Amino acid sequence: MSDFLSKLKGIFIVQSPTDGQSTEATPTKVVSNQSSTPPSPKAEVLAPDGKVSDKFYEILFGAMETNNQPGFDYLEFKKSLQTLAKMPMDEQTRYGSAFAAAQAMSVTSQQLSESAQFYLNVLKSEDAKFQESVNQQRQKQIGSKEKAIADLDATIKAKGEQIAKLTQEIAIHQDDMGKIKAEISEAVVKIETTLSDFHATYSDLIGQISKDVENMKKYLK
Repeated sequence: MSDFLSKLKGIFIVQSPTDGQSTEATPTKVVSNQSSTPPSPKAEVLAPDGKVSDKFYEILFGAMETNNQPGFDYLEFKKSLQTLAKMPMDEQTRYGSAFAAAQAMSVTSQQLSESAQFYLNVLKSEDAKFQESVNQQRQKQIGSKEKAIADLDATIKAKGEQIAKLTQEIAIHQDDMGKIKAEISEAVVKIETTLSDFHATYSDLIGQISKDVENMKKYLK
């Protein structure tokens, strides 16, 4: 990190004397970053609340360093405020004292406001670029997978329809099979009855002929 970047970071972040962890010099409510791109209806994930990150401070400070304006501008004014914050004075006095230093450099309050707006625009530009990068990652890491889910869902539905069709066909086949079995049973009964009737008739006729043979032997001499 460059010396300027280190100093720039010190303008906005103070080190805790107890744990050395960085915090914002001016208390602000940290909220989760809302994407400009509507969340995918398939991605039902609750985004966690955002928290201040040194990594992203480095990126944003780097952008401000790259676009640092010459002379006494908002960054120098902010540095003065940071220094005065260590002294026992109220906020109005701090701002008045820091502005006195700016006036000594022939800087007006309008110029300070315009300078601050300049850096806000720089940071907004970084936010837009970061958002674009996030959207690309969403498309790369999420969009393609959601398409795969949609394809699999379509495949599951198609196979479900096939299963339903096959189930219906199986039911028809089972019904046909039941009818055929009934026909077989009816045919078996008919055949076996016919066979039994034949055997009964055959036995009766054989008995009659055998009786005639015996009687012929007995009576025809």
